[in-house]
Amino acid sequence: MRVLRIALVLVAIVVKRRLAYRGDLLVQGLDEVLRGLLALVLLHVYASKSQDLAGYTGDQLLFVVGFSLVVVALFHCLCGNLYQLSSRYLIDGNLDRVLLRPYPVFLQICFDRLGIEDLSGAILGLSVMAVAAARIPGFAWDPGHLLLLAVMMASAFAVVVAVFMAFAATGFWFEDRIGMVPPVYNLMEFGRWPTQIYHPALQILITCAIPFAFVAWYPASLFVGGPAPDWPFHPGLLTPVVGAVSLGLALLVWRAGLARYNSAGS
Repeated sequence: MRVLRIALVLVAIVVKRRLAYRGDLLVQGLDEVLRGLLALVLLHVYASKSQDLAGYTGDQLLFVVGFSLVVVALFHCLCGNLYQLSSRYLIDGNLDRVLLRPYPVFLQICFDRLGIEDLSGAILGLSVMAVAAARIPGFAWDPGHLLLLAVMMASAFAVVVAVFMAFAATGFWFEDRIGMVPPVYNLMEFGRWPTQIYHPALQILITCAIPFAFVAWYPASLFVGGPAPDWPFHPGLLTPVVGAVSLGLALLVWRAGLARYNSAGS
């Protein structure tokens, strides 16, 4: 409860600060929407060349892309400042200021810059999901499915946070202004599409090593039907487990990195 209260206080402070520049918020919010629209254009290009992809229709894929937009937008909003860990906090020495405060370091870094403008991407994603669901035969919006959808979104969010927490923490060992986060971010695009279309090595990479398939494809495809997966059960059901395990491992890496941190002296 103490951590939750601290998080709410930090959020309130950052939101108040960001609302002082509403014009900037509007422009940045439009940028997030444009990124989402680019993903939809890419889907349209795929759909225009084929009636289905790995047995999935355009509407089913549209729902998955919408799901992904929501999860990624929430990550950008709440944890996007992880991109700055190497350059701003480790190399420039701003982590010293963070360590002096009696609050969780991870929360402070995330909420140092809260991207509330990125919530526009989540709104776009929810709208896309609603449109796609209305066009998928037999799609159910009953309370049970809505609860399952919320659990899957929260679990997918946990996965993406864990992946970037772990890779951002590599900056404690390898000092570099860019760090590992940007190249890993580009891999997340593969998690939006049916894993069957990829080489087995890539399937293993995004399922087991860097589990981006659990950020969008596996949990979202649980709701849209389509071909039976080559698993004894639907892999999307594992998303909460993957989220919990990934967060646990990421926290170990994060704490190990903090333990070896040496002040930049600036």
